[in-house]
Amino acid sequence: MKKNLLIALAFLLSVQSWAQDFKGISVDRLRPLDSLIVEALEKAPLIHRLTKGQEQKQQEIILSRKAWLQHIALTGGYNYGNGVVADNLTTTSDNQAVWRTSNFATFSLGISFRLPVSEITNQKNQAKINQLAIEEMEFQKEDLRNVIAEEVIKRYNNLERTLTTIRLQSLKVEADEAAVQVTESHFKQGTADIDQYRMAMDILTTAKIELEKSKSDAWFYKRTLEEIVGSPIFR
Repeated sequence: MKKNLLIALAFLLSVQSWAQDFKGISVDRLRPLDSLIVEALEKAPLIHRLTKGQEQKQQEIILSRKAWLQHIALTGGYNYGNGVVADNLTTTSDNQAVWRTSNFATFSLGISFRLPVSEITNQKNQAKINQLAIEEMEFQKEDLRNVIAEEVIKRYNNLERTLTTIRLQSLKVEADEAAVQVTESHFKQGTADIDQYRMAMDILTTAKIELEKSKSDAWFYKRTLEEIVGSPIFR
């Protein structure tokens, strides 16, 4: 009996902080599961990282589509000179012509485009590779969403079940404490022997150990669930 009491005392001291952490917490104060899943997905750092990667790849696609502009050049020219032309309209004679000298100027403007066929192919291939990378990251994000949702649901259910167990075990501890008091009273009156008293104490000790173990399990589920969600899970 002494050994059991020492074990129980050591265990109760080790989980004292956990019990304090759960003081006044019950299933009724748990936030709705759906809201926890939504918040966990919104704050998931891996999903945010993948989203940034998609944005980067999309910018690379835009830049690759604009890369051909560097192969376009404007061309222009200007010419000025004198010219001699025959003007038959100035005379009525068939065998005479008047020659006139005139000045002229010409302007030219154009666009030149020099892009190797291999460069066009490379740009298309790179854009396709980036697009495939964006789609692959979207699949990874969807897988992460499923994993996160499953983890939230699992830990939420474990916490909810453990909190219910704690409530029932607390009632059992109260009943066992009452039984110990009755047995102790009978023992003092001589109507109960020492074995009965020890049995009642053992039952109470075991019930308290099981209760504190459940509290430590609930503390673990609470802490890990809050880490996933990124905020308190109780109202």
